[in-house]
Amino acid sequence: MELLFLYKSFMEYLLLSLIIAVAIVSYLSHRRDMKLLCSVSSPTRGTRSERKLIIKMLKKGVHPKAIFHDLYLKRKSGSYSQIDLVVATPQGLVVIEVKDYSGWLFGSERQRYWTQILNYGKEKYRFYNPIMQNAGHIKALKEQSAQFAQLPIYNIVLFDGDCTLKDVSYSQFGTFVGYAGNIMRVLKTIKGFGEAEYTDKKEVARVLREAVRNGENPAIVASHVADVQSRNWDCPRPVINWFPRFFRIFRWRRWIRF
Repeated sequence: MELLFLYKSFMEYLLLSLIIAVAIVSYLSHRRDMKLLCSVSSPTRGTRSERKLIIKMLKKGVHPKAIFHDLYLKRKSGSYSQIDLVVATPQGLVVIEVKDYSGWLFGSERQRYWTQILNYGKEKYRFYNPIMQNAGHIKALKEQSAQFAQLPIYNIVLFDGDCTLKDVSYSQFGTFVGYAGNIMRVLKTIKGFGEAEYTDKKEVARVLREAVRNGENPAIVASHVADVQSRNWDCPRPVINWFPRFFRIFRWRRWIRF
């Protein structure tokens, strides 16, 4: 009995030690990740998916000064265009739109709305084409100056979350749609392109840094949020079933007998 008691005590102590060790390692890892993140952005800015992507790029060697997060770029109209991430590379600017979705996703670069299917096809929603959305961000960047207008700018849409890109098609050069885990493959592909002709790198950095600072202004953020909500771009909407009401009411299959 005494040996059994000692054995149980030892196992409890071992289990407790293991839990404490895992907690310490997890804490140190999180602290290290937060330190990395703070070299680029704040732990309170953007979405969790965006912050995870920043940390992944930093761990893979992307320089923190090359990453700009949560930008609010002023347009000629006076409104603001919000960009999730911009990565400055020798080949040009990489503009990244990060989406966090679940379910099956369908769409093409020419369709204004894409489709999200949940619950094994029982629920369907549509959302604004993220390629088109990001193309609007790129247009806002090109409006900034003559240099921005001629720079190569790449349209990258990355999905995080428990989603599957079932049938997503695009063909335009400089466009990529995939999963957040593909980011380094995307950057490696872009690295194989020719170098961009920057005429004033300081201007590029100044414009991008100013756009990041705009995100610290509550009035600018609130104005942009109200503008987006008025257009419902980021709000998935149910797909309307226009099947004739008569057939929905009588459920014609019930009348068929074999």
